[in-house]
Amino acid sequence: MKKMISLFNVLIIATLFSAFAQKNDDEVEFVTNRKLEKQLNLPKLKTSDNDIDLRIFLGRGFTNGGSVLWIRKKKNSWVASRYDYLLKLNKNEEVTTKIENYDIANLKPNSGWEDFWKDSKDLGIMYLPNQEEIKDKLRKEVTTVIGKGYEVIHVSDGSGYDLDVKEDGRIENYSFHEPWIYAEKYPNVSEVRQYSEIIQLLEKEFGINYR
Repeated sequence: MKKMISLFNVLIIATLFSAFAQKNDDEVEFVTNRKLEKQLNLPKLKTSDNDIDLRIFLGRGFTNGGSVLWIRKKKNSWVASRYDYLLKLNKNEEVTTKIENYDIANLKPNSGWEDFWKDSKDLGIMYLPNQEEIKDKLRKEVTTVIGKGYEVIHVSDGSGYDLDVKEDGRIENYSFHEPWIYAEKYPNVSEVRQYSEIIQLLEKEFGINYR
């Protein structure tokens, strides 16, 4: 009996080792923003010594490319950097969590830093909720032949955004997806309109296409 238990344990260890090796060789798990920050050499937001620190992660959708816009202020000095990256593909042509290469571009807002940040705060950049939290607002009541119901749209592809921002020690995190589509469909929902206007502001100020 002891020999059988010992052999069973060896088989479990061998199986776990094989699975671990396979994961490291062909890693296909979801790449998190924290993994991106580490590979792009961005400091952790929580321990960042910037007075203002804004990070907007543009999701890659069905491609292996993505982008991070990092805007920060320390004392009276502002800096904005855009990181465009490509993730490695494994031997099965699946996207991994490892960055293969990336480019950095330094940016400046057309209207100046103080006006840019004022406009950002006026749009609610410091207090907007996750889009998931307002899903009950993103529907319309309709009447069909079988009675009343709700019309709901769901956009699965396109541009998704994760926004992390810190000012004077206060940290906010939220996500949204293709906001201009939802803003057009639900014009009375202020949050999706604000999401959309934040992206429009970034594009206008920095002369970039960020969608």
